[in-house]
Amino acid sequence: MNLYQQFVLRYLYPKSGNSFSSSASMLAVTGLAIGLFSLILTMSIIKGFENVLELKLSSIDGLIRIKNILGKPISEKDNLDSLLYSYHNNIEINPYIRGAAMIRLGNYTEGIIIEGVSKLPDQSYFDIEGTPIGDKKIIIGESLSDNLGIDIGDKVIITPLINSQGGSIIQKFNLIEVGGLFKSGMQEYDKTIAYVSIDKAKKIFEMESQVSGYVINSKIPLKKINEDLKNYIKYPYYLESWKDRHRIIFDWINVQRLPIIIIFGLIALVAITNIMATISMIIREKNSQIGILMAQGMKLNEIRKIFYYHGGAIGLAGCFLGSVSAYLFIILQNRYKLISLPEDIYFVDHIPAVFDYSIFSFILIATILISIASTIFPSNKIIKMKPSQALAQE
Repeated sequence: MNLYQQFVLRYLYPKSGNSFSSSASMLAVTGLAIGLFSLILTMSIIKGFENVLELKLSSIDGLIRIKNILGKPISEKDNLDSLLYSYHNNIEINPYIRGAAMIRLGNYTEGIIIEGVSKLPDQSYFDIEGTPIGDKKIIIGESLSDNLGIDIGDKVIITPLINSQGGSIIQKFNLIEVGGLFKSGMQEYDKTIAYVSIDKAKKIFEMESQVSGYVINSKIPLKKINEDLKNYIKYPYYLESWKDRHRIIFDWINVQRLPIIIIFGLIALVAITNIMATISMIIREKNSQIGILMAQGMKLNEIRKIFYYHGGAIGLAGCFLGSVSAYLFIILQNRYKLISLPEDIYFVDHIPAVFDYSIFSFILIATILISIASTIFPSNKIIKMKPSQALAQE
């Protein structure tokens, strides 16, 4: 242990136990820990919301959808799926049919969007009995089920509103059994979307050899696959990712991010400012000791290094306490849902949080550097001190 570390430890943990420098240092550490706890937790919650939305939207909507730019159906004779399969990377291609319809049970009627699929999206959201999806089954959202009083096994009437050409359909009734429910936590889906098999959707919307588009899923990053597929998809077809469909939500999150970071960043900055005040008061308290060190021949720069180390130690201790507290709170929050939310508004039933190690590393390094830098101004007073003046003040 070098000389500087010995001085720092003595200022933090003096033998007398009632030193002002020790109390001031502990208060500075506590203030910094609270500020960083707030900042790290805020960043983690924002990241958590983004991750939850990305996971839900991409798993339900699919990574990318291919549509006709004019909203017209795509003929299976166009062999667009064969063109997509010529893209050599590993992708999953599934056709889908989408159309507006009315669902009715007894005297209760509601407008819905029917989505005909050959494969259901992420089944972790689905409560399905038996076969996942069949020609005689329909799967609806829990919110729609609650609104209309529909249970699994009930038979409902589905009436399409438009045909494949976009025109009105002569009233056509389809009696179909409810085979399961799904709950995504997003009311936009749970109240309006219903899934049927793609063959059943073709009969409902009179689309014999047509589909509304294709859903593409892959483990390849969205940005890369989007850029690659542009070379395969030409007018009148276009690519629409789940981010494009829900851009407003993520734009709103980005708009909120900056002011939130500024506010909680200022809280942390106030805590760092306390370090400057603490070092200034410690220098005044230790005037006699500084004078003794100067009289014994210690250079001014070496004395200043003691307080640089002290500021860095306060910053490191505050970072450690703040980050560990935030990390533990995040684990408890995700496991026990300490803070709950109304799911119909926030898409989740509790505050999600993700401990981002890259953000933590940046905050840690920046805080320690700023903590050390905050000692420069008060330690400059040492340059103006003379040993006789320092000892005389004692």
